[in-house]
Amino acid sequence: MRIVTYNVYGLQGYPAQEASRAMGELGSEDRIDHFVKVFAELDADIIGIEEGVTAPMMKKIAQRLDCHLATFASPTAFPGHVLSRYPILQSRTFSHFDPTVELVPFSRTAGAALLDMDGEQVWVVVIHLHPGDVAMRAREADLLKERVEELMAVTERALVVGDFNCDVEECVHEHLKGLGFINAMEEVGGGVQLTIDTVGVKDWRIDHIYASAALAPSVQHAMVVRAAGFRDDGPQVKGLWVHSDHLPVVAEFAIKGV
Repeated sequence: MRIVTYNVYGLQGYPAQEASRAMGELGSEDRIDHFVKVFAELDADIIGIEEGVTAPMMKKIAQRLDCHLATFASPTAFPGHVLSRYPILQSRTFSHFDPTVELVPFSRTAGAALLDMDGEQVWVVVIHLHPGDVAMRAREADLLKERVEELMAVTERALVVGDFNCDVEECVHEHLKGLGFINAMEEVGGGVQLTIDTVGVKDWRIDHIYASAALAPSVQHAMVVRAAGFRDDGPQVKGLWVHSDHLPVVAEFAIKGV
């Protein structure tokens, strides 16, 4: 089984202005076709997506990939999704708008989908934590811990993936490790690597895949995708763009794929 987490930058391409010259407006058939090919190239059984798009646009992509789809609404403008070759039994959204609060936890997105993997139930949790407010990320970390504990009462087989917007020193990572989760890149990928690493953006190591103790023994391989089209060393010139400002992170498990 192969799982990917990928912040897709709203399917804009990066830089967006250069990408728009090639793909047209958001929602265009050319843009949908492009990202269908991108996701197909990843050859994943499951893709956790951050900074996604509208449900109708993702539905078109899912149909062309013959995948199941769960969408997690965003209180702002950053929905999340799970594309899955496995059937989705249910989904839950952890991010909600509150008209009385200026900034809510999980203001980007957070949610979980329960998948049926050949009769075994597995949670896939997709998170996109706050990019700039460390105190808010700490609140989100505490809430995530509570939600994951609730999910694991259903099944202890769980994956937490996404854009953590922080290195592994922050408490969200400590919370997950305290629950018995392992970081796939740390375990079998040679260590945490850059997941934002293309011309025009600051380098970061902020996208992660975590597996619960019940799944940890089956993790075999992990990597950051650095193939052509996903990143470029530059220099930035007219006509140069990549799929996103982030890179996909991949983890492979000794579990039968679809």
